Amino acid sequence: MAKVEQLVNLLVKVRERPPPLVLSLEGRYVAVGDLHGDMHTLEKVLEEWEPPYLFLGDYVDRGDHGLEVVEQVLQLFVEGKAVALRGNHESPIMNMDGGFLDELCEKIGRKCGAVYREFEKTFASLPLIAVVNKKIIALHGGIPLKDDMTPAALEEVEKISGDMTTPRDPLAFQILWNDPCPCEKYAPSPRGPGIWLFGYEITKAFHTRHGTRTIVRGHTYVPTGCAVHHDGGVITVFTSNAGPYKKTKPKIALVKEEVEVYDLATKNSAKCPQDVDIF
Repeated sequence: MAKVEQLVNLLVKVRERPPPLVLSLEGRYVAVGDLHGDMHTLEKVLEEWEPPYLFLGDYVDRGDHGLEVVEQVLQLFVEGKAVALRGNHESPIMNMDGGFLDELCEKIGRKCGAVYREFEKTFASLPLIAVVNKKIIALHGGIPLKDDMTPAALEEVEKISGDMTTPRDPLAFQILWNDPCPCEKYAPSPRGPGIWLFGYEITKAFHTRHGTRTIVRGHTYVPTGCAVHHDGGVITVFTSNAGPYKKTKPKIALVKEEVEVYDLATKNSAKCPQDVDIF
């Protein structure tokens, strides 16, 4: 763990050249799902898979080493070895009760409040979506829905402005929180107000609009470490073994023109269950 001054300098450095909310990437990336303070699994990923990495968010809370994980991820970002997307746990509305703020105060002491404010600003600067090779969409949660319950376009996400700390914009909020469901259109999410479950027709319309094939996402705990939704239009990857996720079989994904999921323990191609009803 870095000293406080080094940690703050890292957080400031991440914000010096803030990326756009929607990134355009080319090449091959190793996509890593939720880590939630699982430093052991992150180290295994870094040892066995070559960069660049595409982290799908949720670096902190629930596990014991959120600070170490988020430091490492952001350091890789600064070094140009990784893209770090924002998850719903990169937010004060989760960190107050999720464990990260308590962890920060336990590890760095009385300066934790000031340091956490730096984290807030850095989390708010992270991108929401990456488009890889014009074919794969990477994000944390899911497709955002407009007021008319049709999927928002990437162009609309690019225009999001204002305070991103929580964030307050409904499209940004949904990108971090929405989940796929084995349904046709959409349904209210049990996660709470302003959050939606999106179905096959929403995914199909989104991909048709953008000429894309697959969304690779995290956010949803699946014990198998992966799940396929909507005939392959959405793939969930979960990588944490920490805290409440000790029974997970962690997965990563290679993202090129297609998405290939691999078991972290064996490095073998993974078979992911289809159309899992996550709730």
